[in-house]
Amino acid sequence: MIKDFGQFNESLNEKLSVLQQEYRDYFRFMLDCYDVKSPKNLSDEKKKEFFDNVKKYWTKGKGVSKDLEKIKVEICGVEKTDKK
Repeated sequence: MIKDFGQFNESLNEKLSVLQQEYRDYFRFMLDCYDVKSPKNLSDEKKKEFFDNVKKYWTKGKGVSKDLEKIKVEICGVEKTDKK
């Protein structure tokens, strides 16, 4: 049984390649863009759109094909605002 999730997460990070870590972060970014914690929370139509967009902006073996903020603008129509 996992008693310390943070320790488990660090252990997992050590076993993932840099590209795998980048994909995991990218996938989480896409979930945030759709404002869900899991694709299962999307309608069938939105789920298809979600995975189409995940594939569209990820180049296998290379990583994200565009700047994440540009992707967010294209998908969600949301621009980054700096609060200072």
